[in-house]
Amino acid sequence: MQQSSRGNYASPAGIRMASLTGSEITPLLILLCAAAILAGLLLSVFVPPAYVFGVMALIFSVVSVLVRWPYGALLALVIASLMPRITIGLGGWNVRPEHYVVGLVSVVLCVRWLQGERSQFRWNGADKLLIAYVAWNYITSALLSPDPKMTLRWALLTNLVILPYWLVRYLVSDERTLGWMFKVFVLVGLTETAYAVISFVSQRLFGTSFGVEVGQYGAFGGTYGTQVEANLLGSYAGCLAIILLVLYFSSERRPRWLFGGIVLAVAALIVSLSRAALIAFGFVSLVLLFLGVRRGLVRTRKLLLLGLTLALFLVPLAESGGNFAERFRNLSEQGIEDETTMGRIMALSAAIQDISQHPMFGTGAGSFALTLQDERILSLLGEFRPWIGNTVIRILHDTGVLGLVLFGLVAVSIARQAKHAIAYGAYRTEIIALLAGCLVYAIAFMSADGTMLAFFWVHLGILASAVVLMNNNNLDGVTQAER
Repeated sequence: MQQSSRGNYASPAGIRMASLTGSEITPLLILLCAAAILAGLLLSVFVPPAYVFGVMALIFSVVSVLVRWPYGALLALVIASLMPRITIGLGGWNVRPEHYVVGLVSVVLCVRWLQGERSQFRWNGADKLLIAYVAWNYITSALLSPDPKMTLRWALLTNLVILPYWLVRYLVSDERTLGWMFKVFVLVGLTETAYAVISFVSQRLFGTSFGVEVGQYGAFGGTYGTQVEANLLGSYAGCLAIILLVLYFSSERRPRWLFGGIVLAVAALIVSLSRAALIAFGFVSLVLLFLGVRRGLVRTRKLLLLGLTLALFLVPLAESGGNFAERFRNLSEQGIEDETTMGRIMALSAAIQDISQHPMFGTGAGSFALTLQDERILSLLGEFRPWIGNTVIRILHDTGVLGLVLFGLVAVSIARQAKHAIAYGAYRTEIIALLAGCLVYAIAFMSADGTMLAFFWVHLGILASAVVLMNNNNLDGVTQAER
């Protein structure tokens, strides 16, 4: 974890002055957007969320994308990716904000491209492998599915979810845009975690239900914020907390906003009651601590101050309303008698049986909903369409070994490029932070798959853009030196 020579994380003012001025987007717009989102979420307690956010998304997306290109488009992608809980029925499709914004940005991008506007976009190996993975989803859905019409539909939805990766890659074409994108990515994440904590506190004090699945875990509810469900909020909050920890220990000072952001993100992780996310966060934190101590990057005073603060604020939070310890006791004492755990284990078992019959090529995107017939599992899964919580099992089921290999090669390609960029690039701190966040996802998504939602692909797109830009800059520098 080394200090970046580009990013300025000493204070929120540093972020605003460094990246949110001039012809880009102003701090006031960020503040107004955050306030509008929070107000809309509170209003959704009394009015169906689809009506509230349908209008908000239409107004905000059109204005930001058209007026502040490409910054408005990137901001819209980041915000929309964190609101998958909200859906609007349209012709039999459940359209989320991320689908709407992806479509809008894609249309505007095509129009500007036809008008002669070009980006300094450079393809890399991960981009091509990801295209191959998406194409394979279509092939398996068309040729190997029990119902090609349905699986092709889900393959299209998978394509829409992954499309933010390429949009971010295309739009983040220089270091200035990269720095802006990373900072806004963190600020919007803090807004999401703040809303999650507000939802939890409001539910405990006033009995409200916005942002909380009341009774999800027996006598207490899991907080989901604006995510689809609580486990995904936990994964996201754990990832954000790790990113902030890397920035905090890499900074020469003790930035108060980073300090407070870590407390806020960990608080959101706790109130989500996600066991897998907490385990992932704890494991990655220990790995980073070990590496940081070996390289002399972890200062004892900063570590003690942060540890004492987390204990002071978050332990009472966990004890008063989260009952997090009870969640782990339920897992160890009740085992699969816990309905949530039982449903997921039984679903995984059924998925593995399907995989054994079609190991190499799978049965098409989302095909588990078509093959699962066990009424007991369906009753445990409740109102949600049958799904596979484990990312690896889900990819194997839908696309077989070939699809899993392609997906794995995408991750390996980005990791190899990141290793080189960390050694020589200017944005090494940001790249390390994003890589550590991906490690949190890799562990947490073994319990609740988030690769079918856009927030993961926005994250991966920023990481890929950073490593490509840094490696290309290093290559250009070497070429010029040789001349």
